[in-house]
Amino acid sequence: MSDAHEAAQIAFRNGQVDALARTLLASPALYTPEMRHSLALRWLSRAWSQYREDRAITLGPVLAGAECAGDRNAFLALLERALPPADNPLRAAIRTVRTIAIRPLAQEAAATEAIVATSADILDAVITALETAKLPADPLERLRALIERFRYSTGDAVDALSATAQTPCWALNLVATARGHAFALSDTPLPFPGLVQRRLFRADRDLHQRRDETRDCLNAALYQTACDIAVLPRAADVFAQEFARLRSNSRLVQTWFLLFALGQLSPAQLARALPATKAGAGKLLRQLETGRLARSAGPLAPFVCAYHAPVALPDWRDGLDSGVVA
Repeated sequence: MSDAHEAAQIAFRNGQVDALARTLLASPALYTPEMRHSLALRWLSRAWSQYREDRAITLGPVLAGAECAGDRNAFLALLERALPPADNPLRAAIRTVRTIAIRPLAQEAAATEAIVATSADILDAVITALETAKLPADPLERLRALIERFRYSTGDAVDALSATAQTPCWALNLVATARGHAFALSDTPLPFPGLVQRRLFRADRDLHQRRDETRDCLNAALYQTACDIAVLPRAADVFAQEFARLRSNSRLVQTWFLLFALGQLSPAQLARALPATKAGAGKLLRQLETGRLARSAGPLAPFVCAYHAPVALPDWRDGLDSGVVA
Protein backbone atom coordinates (compact mmCIF):
# COMPACT_ATOMS: atom_id res chain seq x y z
CA MET A 1 0.00 0.00 0.00
CA SER A 2 1.34 3.45 -0.92
CA ASP A 3 2.05 6.04 1.76
CA ALA A 4 -0.80 8.22 0.44
CA HIS A 5 -3.34 5.39 0.61
CA GLU A 6 -2.03 4.40 4.01
CA ALA A 7 -2.49 7.93 5.35
CA ALA A 8 -5.94 8.21 3.75
CA GLN A 9 -7.09 4.96 5.36
CA ILE A 10 -5.99 5.99 8.85
CA ALA A 11 -7.38 9.52 8.45
CA PHE A 12 -10.71 8.08 7.31
CA ARG A 13 -11.01 5.79 10.32
CA ASN A 14 -9.96 8.62 12.60
CA GLY A 15 -12.68 10.77 11.07
CA GLN A 16 -15.27 8.06 11.65
CA VAL A 17 -14.38 7.84 15.32
CA ASP A 18 -14.43 11.61 15.77
CA ALA A 19 -17.74 11.98 13.92
CA LEU A 20 -19.43 9.31 16.03
CA ALA A 21 -17.99 10.75 19.22
CA ARG A 22 -19.26 14.25 18.37
CA THR A 23 -22.69 13.30 17.06
CA LEU A 24 -23.70 10.28 19.15
CA LEU A 25 -21.51 10.06 22.22
CA ALA A 26 -21.55 13.79 22.97
CA SER A 27 -25.36 13.98 22.85
CA PRO A 28 -27.18 13.53 26.19
CA ALA A 29 -30.34 12.74 24.22
CA LEU A 30 -28.75 10.00 22.11
CA TYR A 31 -26.45 8.62 24.81
CA THR A 32 -28.03 8.30 28.24
CA PRO A 33 -25.92 7.82 31.42
CA GLU A 34 -26.82 4.10 31.39
CA MET A 35 -25.56 3.82 27.81
CA ARG A 36 -22.32 5.63 28.63
CA HIS A 37 -21.67 3.31 31.55
CA SER A 38 -22.47 0.31 29.37
CA LEU A 39 -20.04 1.54 26.73
CA ALA A 40 -17.29 1.95 29.34
CA LEU A 41 -17.95 -1.59 30.59
CA ARG A 42 -17.85 -2.86 27.02
CA TRP A 43 -14.46 -1.21 26.49
CA LEU A 44 -13.26 -2.62 29.81
CA SER A 45 -14.36 -6.11 28.78
CA ARG A 46 -12.54 -5.81 25.46
CA ALA A 47 -9.43 -4.56 27.22
CA TRP A 48 -9.57 -7.61 29.51
CA SER A 49 -9.87 -9.95 26.53
CA GLN A 50 -6.83 -8.30 24.96
CA TYR A 51 -4.89 -8.44 28.24
CA ARG A 52 -5.59 -12.18 28.51
CA GLU A 53 -4.29 -12.67 24.97
CA ASP A 54 -1.23 -10.51 25.57
CA ARG A 55 -0.26 -12.36 28.74
CA ALA A 56 -1.34 -15.84 27.61
CA ILE A 57 -4.05 -16.22 30.26
CA THR A 58 -6.20 -19.13 29.16
CA LEU A 59 -9.05 -18.91 31.70
CA GLY A 60 -11.49 -16.20 32.75
CA PRO A 61 -13.06 -15.01 29.48
CA VAL A 62 -15.83 -13.25 31.42
CA LEU A 63 -14.54 -10.13 33.13
CA ALA A 64 -16.80 -10.40 36.17
CA GLY A 65 -16.57 -14.19 36.46
CA ALA A 66 -15.04 -16.20 39.27
CA GLU A 67 -12.05 -17.49 37.29
CA CYS A 68 -8.64 -15.82 37.29
CA ALA A 69 -9.52 -13.39 40.09
CA GLY A 70 -5.84 -12.71 40.75
CA ASP A 71 -5.07 -11.90 37.12
CA ARG A 72 -8.30 -9.94 36.69
CA ASN A 73 -7.70 -7.77 39.75
CA ALA A 74 -4.13 -7.15 38.63
CA PHE A 75 -5.49 -6.04 35.25
CA LEU A 76 -7.90 -3.65 36.97
CA ALA A 77 -5.16 -2.29 39.24
CA LEU A 78 -2.73 -1.76 36.36
CA LEU A 79 -5.38 -0.09 34.23
CA GLU A 80 -6.22 2.25 37.11
CA ARG A 81 -2.53 3.06 37.39
CA ALA A 82 -2.46 3.95 33.69
CA LEU A 83 -5.56 6.18 33.80
CA PRO A 84 -5.02 9.95 33.96
CA PRO A 85 -5.79 11.60 37.33
CA ALA A 86 -8.94 13.26 35.96
CA ASP A 87 -12.30 11.53 36.19
CA ASN A 88 -12.79 8.88 33.54
CA PRO A 89 -15.77 6.61 32.67
CA LEU A 90 -13.45 3.61 32.92
CA ARG A 91 -12.98 4.29 36.64
CA ALA A 92 -16.71 3.87 37.22
CA ALA A 93 -16.67 0.71 35.10
CA ILE A 94 -13.81 -0.69 37.20
CA ARG A 95 -15.77 0.05 40.39
CA THR A 96 -18.78 -1.77 38.95
CA VAL A 97 -16.75 -4.87 38.09
CA ARG A 98 -15.19 -4.91 41.55
CA THR A 99 -18.66 -4.65 43.07
CA ILE A 100 -20.06 -7.45 40.91
CA ALA A 101 -17.14 -9.86 40.96
CA ILE A 102 -16.69 -12.48 43.65
CA ARG A 103 -14.21 -11.41 46.32
CA PRO A 104 -10.79 -13.03 45.62
CA LEU A 105 -9.31 -15.64 47.94
CA ALA A 106 -6.23 -14.82 50.00
CA GLN A 107 -3.87 -16.52 47.56
CA GLU A 108 -5.51 -14.71 44.64
CA ALA A 109 -5.04 -11.36 46.38
CA ALA A 110 -1.38 -12.21 46.93
CA ALA A 111 -1.05 -13.17 43.26
CA THR A 112 -2.52 -9.78 42.29
CA GLU A 113 0.06 -7.93 44.39
CA ALA A 114 2.88 -9.95 42.83
CA ILE A 115 1.72 -9.29 39.27
CA VAL A 116 1.33 -5.56 39.89
CA ALA A 117 4.72 -5.34 41.59
CA THR A 118 6.52 -6.99 38.69
CA SER A 119 4.55 -5.12 35.99
CA ALA A 120 4.43 -1.55 37.27
CA ASP A 121 7.87 -0.50 35.99
CA ILE A 122 7.24 -1.37 32.34
CA LEU A 123 3.79 0.21 32.45
CA ASP A 124 5.24 3.40 33.92
CA ALA A 125 7.97 3.37 31.26
CA VAL A 126 5.37 3.30 28.48
CA ILE A 127 3.43 6.16 30.09
CA THR A 128 6.63 8.18 30.53
CA ALA A 129 7.61 7.62 26.90
CA LEU A 130 4.25 8.90 25.72
CA GLU A 131 4.47 11.96 27.97
CA THR A 132 8.10 12.95 27.51
CA ALA A 133 9.64 11.30 24.46
CA LYS A 134 9.85 13.17 21.16
CA LEU A 135 7.46 11.00 19.18
CA PRO A 136 6.22 11.56 15.62
CA ALA A 137 2.90 13.39 15.24
CA ASP A 138 1.68 10.91 12.62
CA PRO A 139 -0.37 8.15 14.38
CA LEU A 140 1.23 5.26 12.52
CA GLU A 141 4.78 6.53 12.93
CA ARG A 142 4.15 7.29 16.60
CA LEU A 143 2.90 3.77 17.22
CA ARG A 144 5.82 2.27 15.28
CA ALA A 145 8.28 4.34 17.30
CA LEU A 146 6.76 3.08 20.56
CA ILE A 147 6.83 -0.54 19.42
CA GLU A 148 10.46 -0.26 18.36
CA ARG A 149 11.32 1.45 21.64
CA PHE A 150 9.89 -1.37 23.72
CA ARG A 151 10.42 -4.27 21.34
CA TYR A 152 12.16 -7.34 22.65
CA SER A 153 11.55 -11.07 22.83
CA THR A 154 12.46 -13.66 25.45
CA GLY A 155 11.59 -16.55 23.17
CA ASP A 156 13.90 -19.26 21.93
CA ALA A 157 16.44 -17.52 19.68
CA VAL A 158 16.61 -20.62 17.47
CA ASP A 159 12.86 -20.48 16.87
CA ALA A 160 12.01 -17.15 15.23
CA LEU A 161 8.29 -17.84 15.62
CA SER A 162 8.38 -17.95 19.41
CA ALA A 163 6.29 -14.93 20.28
CA THR A 164 5.97 -15.02 24.05
CA ALA A 165 3.81 -13.53 26.76
CA GLN A 166 6.85 -11.68 28.13
CA THR A 167 6.68 -8.86 25.58
CA PRO A 168 5.44 -5.41 26.74
CA CYS A 169 2.49 -5.66 24.36
CA TRP A 170 0.09 -5.77 27.31
CA ALA A 171 1.45 -2.47 28.67
CA LEU A 172 1.02 -0.66 25.35
CA ASN A 173 -2.54 -1.93 25.09
CA LEU A 174 -3.41 -0.89 28.64
CA VAL A 175 -2.09 2.60 27.98
CA ALA A 176 -3.98 2.72 24.67
CA THR A 177 -7.13 1.91 26.65
CA ALA A 178 -6.42 4.40 29.42
CA ARG A 179 -4.85 7.20 27.36
CA GLY A 180 -5.92 6.67 23.78
CA HIS A 181 -5.56 10.37 23.00
CA ALA A 182 -1.80 10.14 23.66
CA PHE A 183 -1.45 7.98 20.53
CA ALA A 184 -2.63 10.91 18.34
CA LEU A 185 -5.64 8.91 17.17
CA SER A 186 -8.72 10.96 17.99
CA ASP A 187 -9.56 14.49 19.03
CA THR A 188 -11.84 12.96 21.67
CA PRO A 189 -10.18 11.03 24.54
CA LEU A 190 -11.34 7.48 23.85
CA PRO A 191 -10.08 3.97 24.66
CA PHE A 192 -8.50 1.89 21.90
CA PRO A 193 -8.12 -1.66 23.29
CA GLY A 194 -6.06 -3.99 21.13
CA LEU A 195 -4.04 -1.27 19.43
CA VAL A 196 -1.06 -3.63 19.16
CA GLN A 197 -0.77 -7.40 18.88
CA ARG A 198 1.92 -9.78 20.11
CA ARG A 199 2.93 -10.73 16.57
CA LEU A 200 4.47 -7.26 16.17
CA PHE A 201 7.15 -8.33 18.65
CA ARG A 202 8.06 -11.58 16.90
CA ALA A 203 11.68 -12.07 15.98
CA ASP A 204 10.90 -13.17 12.42
CA ARG A 205 9.25 -9.90 11.35
CA ASP A 206 11.34 -7.51 9.29
CA LEU A 207 10.84 -3.74 9.28
CA HIS A 208 8.40 -3.68 6.36
CA GLN A 209 6.29 -6.50 7.77
CA ARG A 210 6.09 -4.77 11.14
CA ARG A 211 5.03 -1.53 9.46
CA ASP A 212 2.24 -3.24 7.50
CA GLU A 213 1.00 -5.16 10.52
CA THR A 214 1.20 -2.09 12.75
CA ARG A 215 -0.95 -0.20 10.24
CA ASP A 216 -3.48 -3.05 10.17
CA CYS A 217 -3.64 -3.17 13.98
CA LEU A 218 -4.11 0.60 14.19
CA ASN A 219 -6.94 0.59 11.67
CA ALA A 220 -8.62 -2.38 13.35
CA ALA A 221 -8.51 -0.65 16.75
CA LEU A 222 -9.99 2.56 15.30
CA TYR A 223 -12.71 0.58 13.56
CA GLN A 224 -13.64 -1.41 16.66
CA THR A 225 -13.89 1.71 18.83
CA ALA A 226 -16.15 3.32 16.22
CA CYS A 227 -18.33 0.18 16.15
CA ASP A 228 -18.60 0.19 19.95
CA ILE A 229 -19.94 3.74 19.89
CA ALA A 230 -22.39 2.93 17.09
CA VAL A 231 -23.80 -0.28 18.56
CA LEU A 232 -25.14 1.06 21.88
CA PRO A 233 -27.97 3.11 20.27
CA ARG A 234 -29.05 -0.05 18.42
CA ALA A 235 -29.17 -1.96 21.70
CA ALA A 236 -31.20 0.90 23.20
CA ASP A 237 -33.65 0.82 20.28
CA VAL A 238 -34.17 -2.93 20.51
CA PHE A 239 -34.83 -2.68 24.24
CA ALA A 240 -37.29 0.20 23.74
CA GLN A 241 -39.20 -1.82 21.13
CA GLU A 242 -39.48 -4.87 23.38
CA PHE A 243 -40.45 -2.89 26.49
CA ALA A 244 -42.32 0.08 25.07
CA ARG A 245 -44.59 0.51 28.11
CA LEU A 246 -41.90 0.33 30.75
CA ARG A 247 -42.01 2.78 33.66
CA SER A 248 -39.36 5.50 33.44
CA ASN A 249 -37.86 4.53 36.81
CA SER A 250 -37.66 0.80 36.06
CA ARG A 251 -34.40 -0.93 36.90
CA LEU A 252 -34.81 -3.08 33.82
CA VAL A 253 -33.07 -0.41 31.72
CA GLN A 254 -29.97 -0.54 33.90
CA THR A 255 -30.14 -4.34 33.94
CA TRP A 256 -30.21 -4.51 30.16
CA PHE A 257 -27.24 -2.26 29.63
CA LEU A 258 -25.20 -4.12 32.24
CA LEU A 259 -26.01 -7.45 30.60
CA PHE A 260 -25.31 -6.11 27.10
CA ALA A 261 -21.91 -4.78 28.15
CA LEU A 262 -20.72 -7.76 30.18
CA GLY A 263 -22.31 -10.55 28.13
CA GLN A 264 -23.63 -12.49 31.10
CA LEU A 265 -24.87 -11.85 34.63
CA SER A 266 -26.07 -13.99 37.49
CA PRO A 267 -28.87 -12.76 39.79
CA ALA A 268 -26.31 -12.43 42.61
CA GLN A 269 -24.03 -10.27 40.47
CA LEU A 270 -26.89 -8.05 39.33
CA ALA A 271 -28.11 -7.75 42.92
CA ARG A 272 -24.71 -6.38 43.96
CA ALA A 273 -24.58 -4.00 40.99
CA LEU A 274 -27.99 -2.33 41.38
CA PRO A 275 -28.18 -2.95 44.46
CA ALA A 276 -31.24 -5.18 44.89
CA THR A 277 -32.24 -8.46 46.45
CA LYS A 278 -31.15 -11.60 44.65
CA ALA A 279 -34.80 -12.50 44.06
CA GLY A 280 -35.53 -9.07 42.61
CA ALA A 281 -32.49 -9.26 40.37
CA GLY A 282 -33.55 -12.69 39.13
CA LYS A 283 -36.98 -11.31 38.28
CA LEU A 284 -35.42 -8.54 36.19
CA LEU A 285 -33.27 -11.00 34.26
CA ARG A 286 -36.28 -13.21 33.61
CA GLN A 287 -38.11 -10.16 32.22
CA LEU A 288 -35.29 -9.71 29.72
CA GLU A 289 -35.57 -13.40 28.89
CA THR A 290 -39.29 -12.92 28.20
CA GLY A 291 -38.37 -10.12 25.83
CA ARG A 292 -35.86 -12.41 24.06
CA LEU A 293 -32.93 -10.21 25.11
CA ALA A 294 -31.50 -12.77 27.54
CA ARG A 295 -31.49 -16.51 27.89
CA SER A 296 -30.98 -18.74 30.87
CA ALA A 297 -28.23 -21.35 30.59
CA GLY A 298 -29.58 -23.38 33.51
CA PRO A 299 -30.77 -23.00 37.12
CA LEU A 300 -27.25 -22.37 38.49
CA ALA A 301 -25.76 -20.65 35.44
CA PRO A 302 -25.78 -16.90 34.73
CA PHE A 303 -28.13 -15.31 32.23
CA VAL A 304 -26.51 -14.67 28.85
CA CYS A 305 -27.15 -11.74 26.52
CA ALA A 306 -29.19 -13.04 23.57
CA TYR A 307 -28.92 -9.96 21.38
CA HIS A 308 -25.95 -9.29 19.13
CA ALA A 309 -25.76 -6.34 16.77
CA PRO A 310 -22.79 -6.52 14.39
CA VAL A 311 -21.94 -3.12 12.95
CA ALA A 312 -20.59 -2.55 9.44
CA LEU A 313 -19.12 0.90 8.87
CA PRO A 314 -18.03 2.11 5.41
CA ASP A 315 -14.52 1.51 4.21
CA TRP A 316 -12.24 4.43 3.33
CA ARG A 317 -12.60 3.60 -0.37
CA ASP A 318 -16.38 3.88 -0.18
CA GLY A 319 -16.25 7.66 -0.11
CA LEU A 320 -19.39 9.16 1.40
CA ASP A 321 -21.46 5.98 1.49
CA SER A 322 -23.41 5.63 4.70
CA GLY A 323 -22.75 2.83 7.15
CA VAL A 324 -25.09 -0.10 7.61
CA VAL A 325 -25.98 -1.52 10.98
CA ALA A 326 -27.12 -5.10 10.82
